[in-house]
This record gives sequence, structure tokens and C-alpha cells, in this order.
Amino acid sequence: MNLLHHPQLISLRRWWLGQGGSEGLPSAADLSPAMLRPWLDNLVVVDIDPAGEPRYAYYGANLAAAFGTDMVGHSIDQLPKAQRAILAREYDTVRRDSTTLVRRYTADFDGQTQTWERLLLPFFDGDGAVEKIIVAVYRLE
Repeated sequence: MNLLHHPQLISLRRWWLGQGGSEGLPSAADLSPAMLRPWLDNLVVVDIDPAGEPRYAYYGANLAAAFGTDMVGHSIDQLPKAQRAILAREYDTVRRDSTTLVRRYTADFDGQTQTWERLLLPFFDGDGAVEKIIVAVYRLE
């Protein structure tokens, strides 16, 4: 895993590592908003359907404001092609490899160059398949 920089992402990863239970796999069934309260405004919850297709189940308020959209209930198919390709690769890697993922990116947001850091964390069903992906996104100063 790449080294995390944002303290909120570091604390979220530490929390996730403690959620493994006896099998070492954090359970999607055990997730609740109360558990994620410290990070909720900067989280996206992606449900993975049986065919492996991602759909947004939750989109944090800070992210909706920063990116000008709320994707709840939508698939990534509604995103611009370049963005969709990046996210599809990320979600597929996390799902296929049952792994975490970190990405930092710099882009122009309304004429301002900003750098953001993303942490993707898998949560599993009873059979060990990735059922949800928690994505936390924070701007780096």
C-alpha cells in the first residue's frame, strides 16, 4: 500500500484493520453509519452487485459540495469517460484482489489546482467476496 498522508485517512485505515473479526475480513453486514461518523462527510460507499458492477449507496456532503454532484443511486456509467475509466479500474482492483488502494491526484477544480488523496477499503459478504467499497477522499493542503 502507498503511504498515506492525510491524518483522517490514516485513522480510517487503522479503524478498518481492527474490523477483521476472526476471519480477518471486515464484514459489510456489520457496517453502520455510527461506526463511520468521524469520516462520513468525506466518504463514498460503493455497493458491488453480484455481477461486479459498482453503484453509489452514499456520497458524503463534503464531497458532493467539492465535486458539485451527489451520485447516490447512480452507477459510474454517468461519469465522464476518463473519470469513469479510472474509477472502474480502481473498483475492479479492490473487488478482484480483495485489497486496499491509495491514490493521490492533482487536478484543476474551478481554476484552482488541488491535490486529493483517496483510500479505498473493501468490506466483504459472508462468502468472502467484496460487497462494499468504502472510499474516503480528503484534500491535501
